[in-house]
Amino acid sequence: MLQGLADELFTPQTGIKVRVNLLKDEKLLVMMNAAGIAPDVALGLQQQIPFDYAIRGGIYNLKQFPDFDEYYKQFSPGTWPAFYYNGGYYAVPETQEFRVMYYRKDILQKLDLKVPDTWDDLYKMLPVLQQNGMNFTPVNDHGIFLQMHGAEYYLQDGSKTGLTSEKSFNAFKQWTELQNKYAIDQQMDSFYQHFREGSYPLGIADLNTYLQLNVAAPELNGLWGVAPVPGERQDDGTVARWMGGNMYSSMIMKNAKHPKEGWEFLKWWTSAEVQERFGTDLETLNGVTFRWFTSNMDAFTQLPWKEDDLQAILEQWKWYREVPNVPGGSYLMEREMKNAWNRTVIDGMNYRTSLELSAKELDREIQRKLQEFKFIDGNGKMVRSLDLPIITKPWEGVEKYVKK
Repeated sequence: MLQGLADELFTPQTGIKVRVNLLKDEKLLVMMNAAGIAPDVALGLQQQIPFDYAIRGGIYNLKQFPDFDEYYKQFSPGTWPAFYYNGGYYAVPETQEFRVMYYRKDILQKLDLKVPDTWDDLYKMLPVLQQNGMNFTPVNDHGIFLQMHGAEYYLQDGSKTGLTSEKSFNAFKQWTELQNKYAIDQQMDSFYQHFREGSYPLGIADLNTYLQLNVAAPELNGLWGVAPVPGERQDDGTVARWMGGNMYSSMIMKNAKHPKEGWEFLKWWTSAEVQERFGTDLETLNGVTFRWFTSNMDAFTQLPWKEDDLQAILEQWKWYREVPNVPGGSYLMEREMKNAWNRTVIDGMNYRTSLELSAKELDREIQRKLQEFKFIDGNGKMVRSLDLPIITKPWEGVEKYVKK
């Protein structure tokens, strides 16, 4: 489909010919790069891969292109920290997926409950649910709590984690209290099945669950809905719902023979017109389960969403924010946060002590990798800062799509 679109639209418009090849495994890109036969442009990469290439000088800094700053504005500001390194941006977003809250309308109505807007609202509902043999989904994403509390995973210079701040401790405590205080299950086999049978009438899951429920649970049509994830009410009355997600990205290889042409192709490929066309064709040919979660909001809103569901998704998208990458922290953070959770929830360790242990392990690895990549000298002194981007405001670009 991509080759056909390029031949039909891109080449006639630009005169640039495109040849699309499929790789069975994205790891083959490393070998191709080492052999000098890598493509000019790589598409469909998991979001952490561009950073791994960027710190090793393997891909283009897209800020080199004069129109990048204008291109940047098309996407959520919270998207870009995932592709940032040392003052540059090294990839563009293709697809963007995040979590929302699903709820059973029929069950909440029967129990005389309302959809929770904040976590405090949810805590008040939990005794009613549990007294009726029901519960809420386990929350495996620590980012939901750390980001909503305004905690930063790393110091802005990238030298250490920010996990020992009071905001981080409070967020981690709230995360682990779901099990330790509010009796939410530690594990879950299938949210879809629990939601379908009604044992979890409320829960947080990704957008793929939306497609699964539409296709595989026809008996629930009209009985469930989508809402933003519960948030934390701020002093000004707004409810902060900061959260990251999962993206697939595109990048230009450093040894590309045609980098300028590659940039023209990326701009074309991620444009609203092409993304809407690709997403529509994909779903028409293969069904709703192939819905394309494009990062381009102009295209996303043109796909066949139910209006109420789309508005809920847009509210959550407004608060999308990815965590910047730091050498050493990017691959170790998830493991250490799980270790900290296990020590507190399963072993009963004090939450501060547990998080401090993980922060210590992370800081040690970050220092080692920063020294390897020349951010720290042989004496352990910071010689240059990573200067990580910080996003503090929700994306105003969503507002034009929101129906008041």
